[in-house]
Amino acid sequence: MGSIVFVSLLVMSAVPMPGEAEARRFSEAFERGEALYSKGDYGAAIALFREADRMKVTPEVAFDLARSFEKLGDVAFTVLYDRLYLSRAPDASDSREVSSRLQRVLARAEDEGVGFLEVFAPGATSLVVNGRAFAEPPAALFLAPGEYVIEGTFRAGPKKQRVNVSLGEVTTVWFEPVRPPLVKADEAPEAAIGVREGPAAPRGNGLRISAWVLLGLGVATLGAGVAMGALASGDASRAADKNLTVREATLAARESNEKATIANVLFGAGGVVAATGATLFVISIPGPSEKVGAK
Repeated sequence: MGSIVFVSLLVMSAVPMPGEAEARRFSEAFERGEALYSKGDYGAAIALFREADRMKVTPEVAFDLARSFEKLGDVAFTVLYDRLYLSRAPDASDSREVSSRLQRVLARAEDEGVGFLEVFAPGATSLVVNGRAFAEPPAALFLAPGEYVIEGTFRAGPKKQRVNVSLGEVTTVWFEPVRPPLVKADEAPEAAIGVREGPAAPRGNGLRISAWVLLGLGVATLGAGVAMGALASGDASRAADKNLTVREATLAARESNEKATIANVLFGAGGVVAATGATLFVISIPGPSEKVGAK
């Protein structure tokens, strides 16, 4: 029953959770990074902290990366990871201190006539910004105001993007590959249709599969809610038994309330998941022009 609650909440939040093996690798990389940091080997610590950051996003890793780059005197990357730390832990006890430090750095950058550029490119294997190469993303550097070209290498091939940097301001770029067009820009739609080898499958197939999965999860979760509600009702009846001691009746009532709360959560989660599945099913129904073999 606990697994049903977990799966339902997972679908509702759409947040990927790391498996046990990945969680173990994260802990190993993070702990090894901290050990190297304590020994003063900041470069090696950064490599391990970045490895951990790719597996799991946490404020602790961002903070340790900021401190490691700070030890190396790299102000740009210190700013980038301090900013990430604040975005991941805005209510941290030291958030005001970190924010004040960032404001001072950016104010000094403005006095020096530069702005700050940070480039995130999760799918890139390399980045080049203003002629400076970064072996892996992200990239961070201070630049004079103006237009610059970002070059990235992705699995689909190289890509370029232009960006404007303003004086004393932070410019954030999410640099990711764009899916190639299905039809070349200079190719007429009629020509593309003419070279098709066969009819395309309805685009609703994927949605319909997702709809059935969500409907199944929703029904299972609602069923678990019914079962838990029945258990709560049984405990409530037992709590009303006058043959029980005060302690036994109190315990039965407490268990009834706990199970009733779980049942309500299951009903809510199951209803949301089932409703989402029903909506996707309706959306996945193909129109006349989308049916297989339609002319």
